[in-house]
Amino acid sequence: MGRKKEQEHKTLARWIIDKTNTDHYRAGMLSGWKHPYIDADVMEIVGGRKQLLDQANILENETNAGKMGKFKPDWKDVKTSIKKIDYDVAIIPELCEREQIEDPRERQLRLIARVEKWRRKGQDCAWLCSYYDDLLDLLNRGKEQKELEDETFFVCIDAVAHQKEHIWKRVFSARVLHNSKCFQKNYEDRILSVLKAKSPFYIEEMSDDELLDAHNIHSYAQTLEWKGTLQYIINDEKVIDSSSQIYGTIINTQTMEHARAYALSGCKRIMTIENKANYEDMSYRKDTLYIFCHGFFSPKEVRFLKTICDLVSEECEFYHWGDLDYGGICIFQFIKAQVFPKLLPYKMSQEDFELAVREDAGILLKDDTRNKLIRKNAGLLEPLKEAILKSGLTIEQERLL
Repeated sequence: MGRKKEQEHKTLARWIIDKTNTDHYRAGMLSGWKHPYIDADVMEIVGGRKQLLDQANILENETNAGKMGKFKPDWKDVKTSIKKIDYDVAIIPELCEREQIEDPRERQLRLIARVEKWRRKGQDCAWLCSYYDDLLDLLNRGKEQKELEDETFFVCIDAVAHQKEHIWKRVFSARVLHNSKCFQKNYEDRILSVLKAKSPFYIEEMSDDELLDAHNIHSYAQTLEWKGTLQYIINDEKVIDSSSQIYGTIINTQTMEHARAYALSGCKRIMTIENKANYEDMSYRKDTLYIFCHGFFSPKEVRFLKTICDLVSEECEFYHWGDLDYGGICIFQFIKAQVFPKLLPYKMSQEDFELAVREDAGILLKDDTRNKLIRKNAGLLEPLKEAILKSGLTIEQERLL
């Protein structure tokens, strides 16, 4: 067996500082006298009886606190043991200076000032201010937030909040952090945690990439795919007719940025389809526009697709076909809220679900997803939600081919 690792010793002053370093002290709400008892554990922490006695004697006789009577060891047996130490909390700054460390209360005040500074800078962004307000509440209550020592994090989250134009993740990292990999390596996970709690664009079941896309930070080239007679115009000059591409049309990010829908003659139905296999399986029809949605549309896709609504007749029907699960419900509601207000579900009814279950297409519903689904207002898909909860199963769209 290996030797037991030796305990790192503290000075008596450091032990008193750590003993006092509580939420109340950091919040500036701790004052008066403290009377910690000295036992064998404390002696071991400071390196033994002799170290304890020597250091207590020095602190009593050589510090301002000791000379002012604010540090009083309760000596016993002619100064050969100490029962307890009486000290005024007001001595902590002096002990910190002696130990050459920052006073925990001063550190808390410094971090509060830092957050307040960044809040003023980001006051035009509501979700960012809400995040800073939460931090200030924690700090003012004395909660330790050691990660806030890294001011580069504030630089990073402020840049995310104010990123208005499309930018590649690596380029964003290089511009803001002067290293193309630093964002992904050191800050992305922490930024995503904040965005999931505060971003107005976040919807449960969004992937991390989709959430960053919503804030204009992209990790891969975006494309929009459809099958149908849609015509689109680039820079209000060049009209392109996609009707001859009966197997599908794909446009990239830059095209979406400079294009808008122009015409959609004869279209009676528009359908968004969540999964690629199902989209590819749909045959070209002159009266139908099939759009592959892959999940949550990016802001540029939303902007482009919204221009379609002005081109079709009042009689045009809008449908979405997706997974019969929690994610599918979320995506349907996103498209209905953000893109096509008249959207209806396609093959996503309670009857469709029960038929798929009878055909053994079900997948077990995970417990954490069940809890989220219970809390979810599914709107038009409420019957589907109840069927999922009752059966304990979900259906992937591809299983219906």
